[in-house]
Amino acid sequence: MPRAFFLILLNFQVLGLLGQDLAALTRLIESERTRLKIPGHAAGIFYKGEILWTRAGGTADLKTNRPVQRDTPFRLASISKPMTAVGFLQLLELRKVTLEDNIRKNCAAFPAKPHPITLAQLLGHLGGIRHYRTGDPTDANNAIHFPNVIEALKKFSADPLEHEPGTKFLYSTYGFNLVGCAIEGASGMSYEQWMADKVLATVGMCNTAPDNGRGLSLRRALGYRKNTSHEITECAVNDNTAKIPGGGYVSNVEDLLKFSEGLFRQRLLKSETIDLMWTAGKLRSGSSTGYGLGWSIAKAPEGDREIYHTGGQQGTSTILYLRPDQQFAFVWLTNLEGVDDRLPLSRQIFKLATTKPVTPAGTER
Repeated sequence: MPRAFFLILLNFQVLGLLGQDLAALTRLIESERTRLKIPGHAAGIFYKGEILWTRAGGTADLKTNRPVQRDTPFRLASISKPMTAVGFLQLLELRKVTLEDNIRKNCAAFPAKPHPITLAQLLGHLGGIRHYRTGDPTDANNAIHFPNVIEALKKFSADPLEHEPGTKFLYSTYGFNLVGCAIEGASGMSYEQWMADKVLATVGMCNTAPDNGRGLSLRRALGYRKNTSHEITECAVNDNTAKIPGGGYVSNVEDLLKFSEGLFRQRLLKSETIDLMWTAGKLRSGSSTGYGLGWSIAKAPEGDREIYHTGGQQGTSTILYLRPDQQFAFVWLTNLEGVDDRLPLSRQIFKLATTKPVTPAGTER
């Protein structure tokens, strides 16, 4: 067989496998979008040094029929917490903070409480800071615009602690506002500037920014919810400036894959700091919390280590899912609140992408 003909035949075979593999990933993610009636979404995979696949589908704005594109930003919700944790831990590496520092050392705007609260406790949801008030729609559905992290502390700082720090795990987005405040005190820069310079710029996250009604956030996917009749309607109005460090960023799939790669390649943090970040905390009783410093920690059914964070708020449901031992990352961003089964889907995607290798650079839309 002539060499030229052999190479042409080989290329066709590779392209055939590529199309088959990408089609399987796309079928799975699109079947979920259809099943759950998600208006628009975007997804992507990073594996062993390459972005293997991205997919954007559906509608970013139902009124104008604007489609979701690969670079469309979505509200991240609580995926903002791992980003803030990385920004804080960079200061730890610079020896400007310690995990055992009392929050008031670098955040004097927070009033004294009956018990000291450490930064480790805040990063691990052990600080006793409240979350949203159940039954108070003005709390989770915030309508107040706060100009900066310090002003946003007014949302909760006068409230009593929910428990003595270290004794219970209580998920708290507001607790991460205090981490943002500590970043400002330790760095001498605004929280948003530190994050922009030290985290986002380091790995080229050009489509990531605070959801503050300016700039990038103006072109994000609009958010939706299902009403009691399971019809798609616009989500409640919410001003995310009340919680930028814990739930107030917008980003896209490619940027979050860059963030993941930056961790895998130790461009954002040293390996020992990453290990610390990805170690589950413990209560004073010795019980594991299943949560590290800004990340959920788990084991897959096969026993592999899983590091991830979900996000859910008005008009969005998201997940950033990592298998560090395999250098694998999966991102799924949607513009519908209340989407379930994100972790099981992530595990399915992992199996599909890693047991049947996909050729890099498979992108759609």
